[in-house]
Amino acid sequence: MAKRNPTPPTAKPKYLSDGEVRKEGGYNKTIYETLYFAYKPFFVRIVVSIVLGFLGRGLLLANTNVVGYWVDSLVGKSSPVQNLTSAEIIGILFAMALGGFVMTLIFRVSFSRLSAKAISSFYDEVTLRTSRLPMSFFDNTPAGRIITRFSSDYGNVFRLFGGPLAEFLSIIFDLLMMTILITVANPIFLILVAFIGVLNFIVYKLNQENLRRARRELSASRSPSIAHFAETTQGASTIRSFRRQESFTERFESLDRYYLSQKLYTIKQGISFSFQMNSLTAVLLLITGVASYFMIEKGWASVGSVGVAFTFITLSGNTVQMFFEWLTQFEEAMIGVERLDQYMRMEIEKGNYLPSTAKFETGHPVYAPTVEKYLDKRRLTENRSASVEVNNLWFRYNDSLPWVLKNLNFQVKAGERLGIVGRTGSGKSSLIQALFHLYPISKGEITINQNAPKIKTEDRGVDLNLYRQSMAFISQEPILFQGTLRFNLDIEGHHKESDLLEVLQKVGLLEWVQSQAQGLDMKIEERGKNLSLGERQLLCMARCLLQQSPIVIMDEATSSVDPQSEEILVRATEEFFADRTQIIIAHRLSTLAKCDRILWLQNGEIVELGPTQEILPRFKKTELV
Repeated sequence: MAKRNPTPPTAKPKYLSDGEVRKEGGYNKTIYETLYFAYKPFFVRIVVSIVLGFLGRGLLLANTNVVGYWVDSLVGKSSPVQNLTSAEIIGILFAMALGGFVMTLIFRVSFSRLSAKAISSFYDEVTLRTSRLPMSFFDNTPAGRIITRFSSDYGNVFRLFGGPLAEFLSIIFDLLMMTILITVANPIFLILVAFIGVLNFIVYKLNQENLRRARRELSASRSPSIAHFAETTQGASTIRSFRRQESFTERFESLDRYYLSQKLYTIKQGISFSFQMNSLTAVLLLITGVASYFMIEKGWASVGSVGVAFTFITLSGNTVQMFFEWLTQFEEAMIGVERLDQYMRMEIEKGNYLPSTAKFETGHPVYAPTVEKYLDKRRLTENRSASVEVNNLWFRYNDSLPWVLKNLNFQVKAGERLGIVGRTGSGKSSLIQALFHLYPISKGEITINQNAPKIKTEDRGVDLNLYRQSMAFISQEPILFQGTLRFNLDIEGHHKESDLLEVLQKVGLLEWVQSQAQGLDMKIEERGKNLSLGERQLLCMARCLLQQSPIVIMDEATSSVDPQSEEILVRATEEFFADRTQIIIAHRLSTLAKCDRILWLQNGEIVELGPTQEILPRFKKTELV
């Protein structure tokens, strides 16, 4: 019965995102546990709604049996309703229909709402864990792939579990109830029902693997074109400058053609499966009709019972077909669950913990509520500044990559201002990454006030997040988020409005903010696109002032701003951060003139470390060579 399947499309390796997982065979067993976690809080209410749904469908379908009994009583056959008048039977039919409708409606609405909440909690848990994955994950995973998981894959999941799953369950209820009602009408017809079910199941199994493979490949084929499009939009000015629009367009079209060809292949697989099911249903209905005729001729069944049974068999044939077609959609949703579950089960950053509000027991470390509350109010030090000590530090981004920092040893005293210089690729920015422990440190140790972060369970040290909160960071590329100005300044919402206005005045933006119609509630677009680079950098400076961290780190903070903004940033290092420990990286050496000491890096090693008036002139001479 199964048709010959078309050959799936293939894509050139260069057009696919490296590392995208293409799984074969059955689902990972963990997805069933994940769905259990999602639906567990709603278990009792879901069971009640399912019972109501089952009874409601039963009442609606049982109308056919009552009509069959009515027909038998009209032709003189003995039946359970032979002593009732037609009006009473009609009343019973109306009551059953009304009760069934109300129960079914309650089931549909309540189950859909509960299922949507369960799947939404699953999405939240995936997001929670993805935000705590190691930095190497975001380095190696194209943005398009992550976007696909949280958009297309989640869309496939919510499209079924968010509401239509109630329809799928209704089909299952219909099949179960039809089996019961056919048995009541005439048990002989159960043979035909079983025969229909077995043949449909065989057709489904013959197509299952191809459908599953096609849908998995379709899910995997979405991300390359999305990743390429995101990459193109971010570098649009560079692409235009070098007149490379044609090559980028060609690559996008190739990626998009591959996705569309895979989508077409998946649609063909679905149409082929549906055609086989429809053909089988037509043949089975013919067999049922002929069998019913002979059963009446032989006296094995009454006209009423045959009418009831034939009606249900006709419905069950269509319902069985619908069941297996819905089952293929259910499998598509399960593939989405599987792909999101893969992210949720990944190992999070070493030393990090999930918040106590995390609901799914996935084996990741989770803060105890008491510990989380304690850490929320605690600071690494109550002093205005803190010391930083780097001992025998060896650092690289991956075990397969060369060392970028080699055996560094130095100390920054509390309240000291340390400038870091070096040519491009000398390891300056990598040192910042190491200070924040954004990547695992291979050898050596970094401490703040002699406190190292606790990365491994057996380590002794302070909480990693507490350690990081002791450092404020201003980067070359200011980072702002879509939302209000208030939110961007005070993300955790801990400060009063007067505190926000005070720091804005310090960075010279108070008058500008007050001139805005919405003031602190003015809208900031994604990455602060509606602000100038100088304004964005000064807002990041204001945010840094609010943080009141004992250590302030600036990485090329003045390299891309106008002279006026640079003056404010430099003044901040001299006035506002005068009592803080400062670590400053800058290409503009004038920015470092008032540092206490200069650390000179080259090829990941310390060339010299000493007073500014000694080290800076020597470095300038090498820059001229």
